[in-house]
Amino acid sequence: MSEVLDTIVTPLGDLEVVLAKPDDRETIRQMLIEAAVWMGSVGVPQWNPEQFTVEEVDSYYASRELYLLVKEKEPIGFFTLQEKDPDYWGSLHVEGYSYLHRLTVKSSFQGQGLGSVMIHWAAKRTKALGRLGLRLDCWTKNEKVNLLYQKLGFQHKGLGQNPNGRPVNLYELNPVIFESL
Repeated sequence: MSEVLDTIVTPLGDLEVVLAKPDDRETIRQMLIEAAVWMGSVGVPQWNPEQFTVEEVDSYYASRELYLLVKEKEPIGFFTLQEKDPDYWGSLHVEGYSYLHRLTVKSSFQGQGLGSVMIHWAAKRTKALGRLGLRLDCWTKNEKVNLLYQKLGFQHKGLGQNPNGRPVNLYELNPVIFESL
């Protein structure tokens, strides 16, 4: 695993954020497959487990920064940041933001606020990288996650669609919150 970028103090103990390397691909792939299976089991068919091939995960390294959340050397969370996202954002796309994708928490650690922890860290990282702000998207029918993003201070910026044509809500972290980080 890669170098530790930061340590986050949480009720679960100290968690490390590391920049994932290509040799982490299988760990990442398995986390994404597990998340897709879990989402399907609770009626949110947002991801398809079969989409997470080795080639798919390898393609992330070409255009994204890949981050792992680690507890005692065990990866328990994952997300990516990229500098552009015209495929989802269409005419609302602006380069210079961080676009967050693939936010994932291992099922054995769900319900403990780790998604929020990773989003907050991603916003701080975005600011440290000198980017304009943090943006993300969410399938319009995933009500629980849409509400989470709004609760965390993300403002609805419009509608987009993923490469498969599925409608997504487009969100940007409130600039006042972003500037206060």
